[in-house]
Amino acid sequence: DMVLPCSLQPNIIHLYEDYKDRNEEQTESYRGRTALFKEELKKGNASLKLSALQPSDDGAYKCFIQYRSQYDDATLYVEVKGER
Repeated sequence: DMVLPCSLQPNIIHLYEDYKDRNEEQTESYRGRTALFKEELKKGNASLKLSALQPSDDGAYKCFIQYRSQYDDATLYVEVKGER
């Protein structure tokens, strides 16, 4: 498992909107493998947990947070390596 400080572009990994998970359009390969720490959102922590890592999870992930007219984003680069 891995915790990301937040979604792969252009794919939808996890959408949380209006206090609900809205993953109807979530990319199939991420279904059932993503979760937010909802109790942490009020503290400003929008980290995303991605479980059961796969080699295909390598790549750039973009976290985009919007609240009313304010927004911020961050890009993380992930390299998945196998056990040695």
